[in-house]
This record gives sequence, C-alpha cells and structure tokens, in this order.
Amino acid sequence: MKTKNLLFLGLLFTALFCGNAQDLKQTVKGKVTDIATGSPLMGATIVLLGSEPQIGVITDAQGFFSMENVPVGRQSFTCSYLGYEDASISEVLVGSAKEINLTIRLTESLNQLGEVVVQARKDQIKPNNKLATVSARSFGVEETKRFPASISDPGRMALSFAGVTNTDDTTNEIVIRGNAPNQLLWRIEGVEVPEPNHFSEEGYSPGAVSLLSTNMLGNSDFFTGAFPAEYGNATSGVFDIKLRNGNAENTEYAFQFGVLGTDLAVEGPFSKNYKGSYLVNYRYSTLTILNNIIEVSEGSVPTFQDLAFKVNLPLGEKTNLSAWGMGGISEDNQDNAEQSNPNVFEDEIFESKTYMGGINLKHFFNSNTSLDGALSYSGNRSDYIFSLDSRINTDFYREQDILRNNAIRVSANLNQKFNAKTSLKTGLVYSRLSYDVLTDETRDTDTEVLVNADGNGAFLQFFSQAKYRFNEKFSTTFGLHASSFSVNDDFVLEPRGGFEYKISPKHTLSGGVGLHSRRMPLNQYFIEVTDGQGDVTTPNTNLDLMRAAHYVLGYDWRIIKNGHLKIEAYYQDLTKVAISATPGSTNSFLNGRFIEEELTDSGKARNYGLELTFEKFFSNQYYFLVTSSLFDSQYRAGDGNWYNSRYNANYTFNVVGGKEFKMGKNNNNIFGINAKLLWNGGKRDTPVDLEFFDQTGRVRLIQTQRNTIELDDYWRIDASFSYRINRPKVSHVISFDIQNVTNRLNVDETFFNPLTRSIETEYQLELLPLLNYRIEF
Repeated sequence: MKTKNLLFLGLLFTALFCGNAQDLKQTVKGKVTDIATGSPLMGATIVLLGSEPQIGVITDAQGFFSMENVPVGRQSFTCSYLGYEDASISEVLVGSAKEINLTIRLTESLNQLGEVVVQARKDQIKPNNKLATVSARSFGVEETKRFPASISDPGRMALSFAGVTNTDDTTNEIVIRGNAPNQLLWRIEGVEVPEPNHFSEEGYSPGAVSLLSTNMLGNSDFFTGAFPAEYGNATSGVFDIKLRNGNAENTEYAFQFGVLGTDLAVEGPFSKNYKGSYLVNYRYSTLTILNNIIEVSEGSVPTFQDLAFKVNLPLGEKTNLSAWGMGGISEDNQDNAEQSNPNVFEDEIFESKTYMGGINLKHFFNSNTSLDGALSYSGNRSDYIFSLDSRINTDFYREQDILRNNAIRVSANLNQKFNAKTSLKTGLVYSRLSYDVLTDETRDTDTEVLVNADGNGAFLQFFSQAKYRFNEKFSTTFGLHASSFSVNDDFVLEPRGGFEYKISPKHTLSGGVGLHSRRMPLNQYFIEVTDGQGDVTTPNTNLDLMRAAHYVLGYDWRIIKNGHLKIEAYYQDLTKVAISATPGSTNSFLNGRFIEEELTDSGKARNYGLELTFEKFFSNQYYFLVTSSLFDSQYRAGDGNWYNSRYNANYTFNVVGGKEFKMGKNNNNIFGINAKLLWNGGKRDTPVDLEFFDQTGRVRLIQTQRNTIELDDYWRIDASFSYRINRPKVSHVISFDIQNVTNRLNVDETFFNPLTRSIETEYQLELLPLLNYRIEF
C-alpha cells in the first residue's frame, strides 16, 4: 500500500510540473489616463512588443482596452496617443490563470505636431505622483514578492532602498535617513491610516506582520524626503499605498498557504454588463492552524487574522465610487508553562486591533478638471498587561498600557490642468481624533498613573501645489501645506518646492526643499506630572509640532539601457524637537521610544547624508539593485550638547539581484532565484552607571554618554527560490525564502543584569526558512 501511495504521488508530481506542453495565452487589459487629472483617453494605441503579426488595441470612450491572446511569460507594451508622450510598460509577468490589469498614465507633450524630439527611456520606477521631483519611487506587487526576506511586505521590501534601514528583525521598523520609525506617514487610497501592521502599539512598537496582502496591492509610491505639499504629518517619509480594483469581467481566485499566513482571495464583476468589481482577501495565522493540530511550539504561538476588501462602482462616464476596508486582530499571550521561577506567577497579555476603511469619490467636471473626495474611519486598540505575583508572599507588580485611538477624516482634492505646461492640485483634510489612553504601574498596593486621558482633538490640513513645465527639459513644482492641531493649539505653514532638469536624454538633475511637521502619538501628550503642591498637570499638551526642513539635490544618469545610477545628497534641519525637561536628562523623542516624563520642545536635530543607487530594471530575465548610504543623525539635548540619535547607524549597504529561467516544453514555466546582502552599522546604546548601582542598588544610565556605545555591525544574507507552473486557467507558485542564510547572530540589544552586575546580550533571528505555496485560478 505504501509503494502504491508513493507511485501515485510521483505520477501527480510529474503531471503537475512536467505535463504542460500547450502554447498558453492570456488577456491583458487596463485603462489609459491623463497623468495630471486622471481623465480617460479615448483612442490611445497599445501595442505588444515583439508580437508577429503585431498585436495592438485602441482604448474606448472610457479609456479602457482589452488585448487578447497575449503569450504567457514576460511581455512589454508601448502606449501612444496624439499630443502625448509615449509610455512603455516593460517586463510584465503574464500568467495563465489571472488576467493582467494595467493602469497607464500619459503626460501631455509640449511639442508642436510634427516636431521630432529625442526622448529619454522611460523610468520604470518613476513615482505615480506627478508632483514628486526627488527622493521618490514607485513599486509594484511583483517587486514586493521578488525581493528576498520581504515576505510580500512592502515595508520590508523598502529596506533595500537607499537611505532605509531597520534595527530589528522581529518588527516592521522603517528607519529613513536616521529618523525614528514613528516619523513615517502611511496612506492607503489617499487617506492617512495607522501603521498597517499586526501586533502594533502606537507610541511603543510598529508591529511585526503587515496587514497589507499582495493580493490587494496596486502600483504605489514611497518617499524618503522633500515630499510634495499634499503630504502632511510626516517628517521622515511617506508610504502612499494604492489598492487595485478587482477583475470587472471574470471571477478569479487565489489561495496561498505559507509559514506566516494562509490567504484566500476572490475577485470578480457584479454583472456582465457593468464595469463594477469586488476584491476580498482573508488571511489567518498558519502557525495557529498547525498548533491546533500538532504542537509547533512549547510556548505561546502568536495569533493573527485580517480581512481586506475593495469595491469599485462606476456611476457613469464622469463619476466613480469605491469603498475599501482593512482590519486585523492579533494576540501574543504568554504561556504560563514558559515560567522559569516557580515562586512567582508571571502573566503577560498583549492584544491589538487595527482597522481602517473609507469611501472614495472621483468626479470629472471635464477632461481637465477632476475632484477627489474621501470619508474614512480608522484606528487601533491595544492592551498590554504584564504582572508578577509572588506565590510565597504578598509582593505584586503590574504594568499596563491600554490604548484606544480612532480617527474620522474628510478630505477633498481639486485637480486642474490649465494647459500642457501648468497643473494645480489643491486639497483640504479634516481629522477628528478620539483617544482613551491609560498607562500605569502598580507595586504591591500603590499605583502610579503615568497617562490617563480621554477626549477628542482636531487636526486640520490644507495644501496647494502647482507644477509648471517650462519645456521638455525643465519643470518645477511649488506649493504650501498648512497644519493646525487643537491639542496644542499649534499652527504651521510649510512651503515646499522642487525642480527637474534633463541635461540630456541620459542625465537629469533634480532638487527639492520643504518644511514638514508631525505630531507625536497622543498618549505622549498626556503624561501626568505632579508638582510640589500635589497638583496633577499635563504639561506636554503645550508642545508644538516638530518641524523638519528638508534640502535634497539629486543626479540621475541613465548609465545602461535598462537601468540608472542615482546620487542624492540631503540635509535635514529639525526644530521644536521634544526633549526631556528633567535637569540632567539627555533623552529625546527622536530616539523613538515613549518617554515617561515632562518634555520641552526646545530641542534641535540634524540629519545629513549621501546616497547611491545603481539599478538595472528587470529585463532579459534578470535585475539587480545596489544601494549605499552614508549618514549622520544627531540631536541637541537639554544640556546644550549634541548626541547621536538611537538610529544613527552611520552607514548601510544593500545588494539585491535575481534571475529567471524559462522552463517546460513550451517555456511556459518560470524558475526564479534571488539573493540579498544587507549590511548596516550597529545599534546605539547607553552605558549603565555602575558606581551609582553599587551605592544605591538602582539602575541608572550615564546621561552624558547617551548613545555612545555602538554595537556590532548588522549584516545578513537572504535568498529565495520560486517556481511558477502555468497550466490552462490555473497557475501554481512554490516559493522558498531563507532569511539569514549564514545563521549570523546579530545583536538585538544589551541589558544590565542586576543579579550578576554585568551586561548581557540578546540576539536577533537565526536562520529562518519560509515555505509558501500559491494557486491562482
């Protein structure tokens, strides 16, 4: 019987991997729009490159096109339209199961008809936002899946970009140009949202597992500095995530089973004669599923699940309505069996919920004017309770953080294109913030309350930004962003501008300058301080918004046919930085941690550096990306001295590359291999005052040596392998991701052990294999 089973499995394996000898085709469709207003372009021509005889289609009155009988594999397309610059879409992965949906944005030409102009090759990573000039790039689903160790997470994928580092394998920290992770703005569908991660805790941790499924992602933007005026409440960078629409003609499914999560996605039309569509994705923790069958861990197993959807509803030729949502539940509660001291009952509970959703409306008044409106609701809830209860006496200790943050936002943007040279975008965002936060510590029967506040606040933002193209070579952007926050009654005007100058078809000079601001997590504003008379106050509510002036200069050289060399130099001048108001303390909010004391906004900071990117876009079945950054990040504390920030690693170096191989009798299958080398400077730490400990038995840091210890350099090698099997109407993808191939022990943190009077070290993740299977049909 056993031999028969093995024979059956062998035959099944052979049929699955080797039985494909058909010449498989697929449909590629999409929409062509004006890049400035998003208005559809009727009559645009899309051509499949290399097709013989040539395959081409023309867009209809709503800008839609559908190209049938496209061979599976990597395919490239060109799009042309009278009076607009041509666009190229290169190396699109066409599979046999799911139809491809492209969004092509064209730029109106400044040239007279009949005038011949030599154009530079189109940049595949050019940001979707037409007002961006520097420190910005777009990314897609394929890139997110391809990079090793990204585990289909755009945040982890971005760690390969210039100027981006991470100090913790187990969290989704994103450190941009030496700034703390909590200075990053996340937007989904044009709406500000909380960090979209499981196990997140605002003000404490960004979380560990992304809520964003690649089944939902559309082409999105990532900014690392001097971003356009429409982005507010950010001082380090912006993730501007777009969700794709579901298939409006055919129902499609995708199922994925991997170590981190089990996904099921479904998409399709509401009816055959209507362009409306839906897309839904659900995911559950795979380890939790397995742990219910067999014990995969002797201790606790983190549990999470999430649901995401998008519904797209065209309301005629000029109006489109869409609704979207995303939410996740996660918990990581300590298993009591893990306790090492039998005389102490130790309990740790951590549960979190993150949720967001909105209704978006887009209306075209005419081909040159459009309005975008959105109504959204988002928030997060987290409960962290840690307690120690003695079994032999009455000693008791408990610390807890109970956080509730919600936001209702209303926004409207007006896009106007006056002519081929001039366009303007103006908008308003009103956020109604609700909070209910509690942080306290209990020792025996005495409880010290650090934060206890609930209420509402308002955050109002206005922006206006224009782009003017003097000619095909030189264009400029200039704008203004204004922010008003009711909790501290602060108002900030933030002027911004940029330029792009094409010296020649292969050489481009660009620059950007702007003032940016960001508020702190709400619980940081409501720290309770007791004065000499016993009165309790919340002095941090008087802190102004932190300001950051960005100055960036970039140079891009199209050094190879399908790639470029890019250099950017930047300087950031930060003011109104929150620092400790306690005499002798050198702590700062820029160190990225919750500070349990009164703060003052008299601090300053500076970040400056040089970044290099050498990239070959995916072509001829391979790609590579080499990035290197040298930087310095320091702040001025209350004693007037300058100190390294906690994230001042000084340098980072990345090499990512991969190649694909066509396989199968008709070359319908694809085998891919990717590798990555990451090397960062070490983490920063502060020494313990041993003399003070010997005298008092209490642990205290040496404040004048803040962040002077630099731990060992962080480096690791990651690799991934994938095999895509294309069959009629179905595709299978098996992938294997290996993080930290050499099993290097990178330092996570050091801590002082009072029992041994010594510094001990904790290390980060060891070698971690991740297996994943995906089927599309």
